[in-house]
Amino acid sequence: MHKGRSQLLLLVYAVLTVGAAGCQREAPAEKMGTQNTQPAGVVEQAAQQAIDSIKTPMDKARVVEGTLEKAADQTAEKVKEAVQ
Repeated sequence: MHKGRSQLLLLVYAVLTVGAAGCQREAPAEKMGTQNTQPAGVVEQAAQQAIDSIKTPMDKARVVEGTLEKAADQTAEKVKEAVQ
């Protein structure tokens, strides 16, 4: 039993040591410099294109929803008239 605890403790110590050493590593300088090289205008334009690509189908869906609501109202009125 004591041998099992010693091995477990050694394993935990090894994992913590390797993990701590890995956390202290810094990113290479060439990678850090390329992270933010795009001009703000390009980023804003890409964001606007993404928003527009979502907005357009949603606007069309709202129009279709309105048409379906009108058709449902008309059908409900016709059913009401037929029942009376």
